Amino acid sequence: MDLSKFTKLKFWSNNIIEFYCRKEFEGVIPEPKPAAKYFPEWFKNLEPYIAARDKSSGDKRIMTAKRCLPLIDAMSLGFVIPLAADCHVLTNHDNSQILFNGLAGSFPIIESHDKRQVGGHSTIKRNNGDALKFLNYWVVKTAPGWSSLFIPPINNFSQPFTCLGGMVDTDKYTKEVNFPAVWHAHNFDGMIYAGTPLITVIPIKRNIFDKKPVIRKMTKKEQETHNQMNRIQNSRLSYYTNELRVKK
Repeated sequence: MDLSKFTKLKFWSNNIIEFYCRKEFEGVIPEPKPAAKYFPEWFKNLEPYIAARDKSSGDKRIMTAKRCLPLIDAMSLGFVIPLAADCHVLTNHDNSQILFNGLAGSFPIIESHDKRQVGGHSTIKRNNGDALKFLNYWVVKTAPGWSSLFIPPINNFSQPFTCLGGMVDTDKYTKEVNFPAVWHAHNFDGMIYAGTPLITVIPIKRNIFDKKPVIRKMTKKEQETHNQMNRIQNSRLSYYTNELRVKK
């Protein structure tokens, strides 16, 4: 591949993953960004505490998901590839017709797939139309031995579509990866805009896991540790956050 035709992004100081696009797209299509830049609106609008239902319990407030660091850590993991350009989508009452019209001019944004390629209506509930494919103009390049896991943005429920997950050996496949998707919203007539998060990319070291998990019962020592942790959690707030969690 002639990389002189491509522009690389190196705004993360790591040697595991990078993104590059053809020069004609530089400054035109939105750039991938860390997933932490794309927290969903429901989460950003959530208050960190709510009032306790049981006033007599003495607890004046209850923590919400806004204070859940495991949830935040998961949503911050990886990098998001956004939609390349604005696109108008029109669907009918059962999504048996899905029309789309990208505003990108010289490059397409969405293509359709025969729904039978993903199992048809029996697989995609509430959707009688074809599956879609979002076209991506960023090449994902990972270090030798590393693949890329492509999954829908974690805990983002507001999108009218869901991209399907997949994994690609992006240390060897040096081309753009496109994203098959299922459209959910019926009677939709509106725009999805450039910059809309499409997919989260998480670099994965290949062959890091055993083929089969170890399944066993808890040892006596592990049971003692488990019980001790219960006692500590019952005695003070934010035990995991302040004492166990590794800072990301």
